[in-house]
Amino acid sequence: MKLLRRHKAVLIVLAVYWPVIFALTHIPVPNLARQSGMSDKTMHVLAYFVLAFLAWCAWNPYEKVNWLRWKVWALVAAIACYGMIDELLQRIPALGRSADVIDFAANMAGALTALILLSLVSFWGALLTVCAIFIFSISNLSHLLSLYPQFHLNTLFSFAAYGGFTLIAIQWLGQMTSIVQRRSAWLFYSLLLSVLLLCIVLAAAPLFHRSPDWIDAATSLAASFLAAMVSFFLFKLTRPS
Repeated sequence: MKLLRRHKAVLIVLAVYWPVIFALTHIPVPNLARQSGMSDKTMHVLAYFVLAFLAWCAWNPYEKVNWLRWKVWALVAAIACYGMIDELLQRIPALGRSADVIDFAANMAGALTALILLSLVSFWGALLTVCAIFIFSISNLSHLLSLYPQFHLNTLFSFAAYGGFTLIAIQWLGQMTSIVQRRSAWLFYSLLLSVLLLCIVLAAAPLFHRSPDWIDAATSLAASFLAAMVSFFLFKLTRPS
């Protein structure tokens, strides 16, 4: 069977992501993880959320999760087995780690949440949600962006994350014929989704003892606008008028 572009992309990302998280869970806890400010359990949930999302999309790239079919339960069983092995291997003394039932529960919570999401919405809608969760988590649940201020990580993250979110939103909106036929609405709604996400992140910041950074907010808006405009003109050039 010939693999289509999206399927190839998912397989490549999974082939990189899975070994990376395996390696990270089987070395002594990096200082970066300790300094990130993110809860260990939150990391477990997010790591397995992404793993389950990629695994399903690699196996069934064009289908929603159907809980009445064997495929989803086979994947749940496979992730559960991997999660147990992952925890048991961490009992190796040289790693300075220990197996934890709560960590395993967090792993499965993340995996099941991803599969539930994929049972409710299609690939692009699910990917848009994953991107939004990632942006919110990095912005408000960790200190990663402030660890190396000399590299301007917060500004680079804002530009890349919101630009990427807008591009995914455009792909998602592209599945809706009524919006695609109206180019002005297509542009407006893609920007609106990015602005809405930015407002949610900024509004939630004080709840996590963060101060909104208005320069980064402006960078996020600029990236969203640029992504939407470039996509809009490409859309205009490649679609018949």
